[in-house]
Amino acid sequence: MEASLGTEVFIDYASSGREQPITMSGAEFVQRRRNAIDTLSKHHSFSNLLLTRDVDGVKGRCNYLILRFDRDFKGEDFYHSCGAYEFRFGKADDAWKITSVTQRALQSWGNRQLHAGTCKTDAQDIKA
Repeated sequence: MEASLGTEVFIDYASSGREQPITMSGAEFVQRRRNAIDTLSKHHSFSNLLLTRDVDGVKGRCNYLILRFDRDFKGEDFYHSCGAYEFRFGKADDAWKITSVTQRALQSWGNRQLHAGTCKTDAQDIKA
């Protein structure tokens, strides 16, 4: 994963109720993702990737669906999310690297306590 990232990466997951936007090293981003690993079974899907070129480089956008289940699934032991990711790419060492990741959360539903990275209020979640 780190090989696909720029030296510095702008990260914005604020729409999902997580930390405020921040710029960090690619290595730090990868380490944070590793530290965020929990005991949930997950399926993370991407669709409708659209790449466009502009004066600043290349930008991309795709839809996502994240299905999260407790390993011992019982009733409401799931937490799912959908939305879009927006990426910026820049040239580095003759290769395109991701320099920005913005998550645009559309909706989440289920038991939000299963996902430690989520802190939105109950009114912003739909119970399945």
